Amino acid sequence: MVVGYVLSAVAAVLSAVVLGLVARHRLGFVTVVESESMAPTLTPGRLLPVRRPRASRPVRRGDIVVVRSAELGRVIVKRVIGLPGEHVDVAADEVRVNGERLSEPYVVRRGGRSGGFDVPDGHLLLLGDNRARSSDSRSWRQPCLPVGALRGIVLLKPRPPLATPPDRGPRSGGRARGG
Repeated sequence: MVVGYVLSAVAAVLSAVVLGLVARHRLGFVTVVESESMAPTLTPGRLLPVRRPRASRPVRRGDIVVVRSAELGRVIVKRVIGLPGEHVDVAADEVRVNGERLSEPYVVRRGGRSGGFDVPDGHLLLLGDNRARSSDSRSWRQPCLPVGALRGIVLLKPRPPLATPPDRGPRSGGRARGG
């Protein structure tokens, strides 16, 4: 009777492990933000749910992605700015894609290196939201990462940070009176 219970417990644990590995490989995983390069959108230590890339939903500009950088020798989290076949100009105060200014409400701290980049087929140009403190495509020997380095797309869509707090009208020390 004890042997049967032990075998059942072992089978349950093995089944859970196998299901977990299959889910991680096929569906997604959780990763941790390790640097300030995406601040204030993502802060160090934040856990992020990540889905695996699928052919049915290609990567889009603005997606926050998890990639394996061969140059850096680690997994990083960055934002997709340039897609295959595009020309991206990065200046201290703006980014232009194929000559058109890119609206980036998520960038609060601009700065860092400037330059022009042609994104080859099958590659992506990635930048951190904290441009002044981000090691990203602007500073890498190989600025564009192959799409094959993509490990996943972050599921949460963080709201852009507010540059200034919203106006909430005059403040009173007491409760609002209803009518």
